Amino acid sequence: MNDKKSSGSSHKEQIEILTNVASSAFVLYMKTYAVHWNYHGPKFFSIHKLTDEQYRDQAEAVDEIAERIRAIGGTAPLSLQTILEDSSIKELSGPNTKPDEMLRSLVNSHVKFSADCLTAAKKLEDLDDKYSHDLLVGRIGAHDKAAWMLHSHLE
Repeated sequence: MNDKKSSGSSHKEQIEILTNVASSAFVLYMKTYAVHWNYHGPKFFSIHKLTDEQYRDQAEAVDEIAERIRAIGGTAPLSLQTILEDSSIKELSGPNTKPDEMLRSLVNSHVKFSADCLTAAKKLEDLDDKYSHDLLVGRIGAHDKAAWMLHSHLE
């Protein structure tokens, strides 16, 4: 496929795939921020610093995915409601969540997002969208590493 085309309809399938990825990436970003803000206990400082690095990386990634959607003629997600509807990642359950439950949920979300990126990357490769494919392959490594580093704090 010629990535230089600007017609959104010619990239409909790519836009749909990337919109779902962008939505999940945004929910994961907010979930990381929520753990950053609310984690407490003896591992607070290390979790606080680690999630700070991770949410900064994720903010750049969400922006890059949204810009890719725009570059191929689509509209990036416009509302939190549609982001939540399109996301495969779920928010944290509530304010009474225990610190290690929050952390475990975040680890599981990184693992899920990495797997979702792999599935999406394969579809984009089949559509001959090499740029989007490579973008998501790069995210797989970032989220595998994030999951590993967070998991190392669990007992």
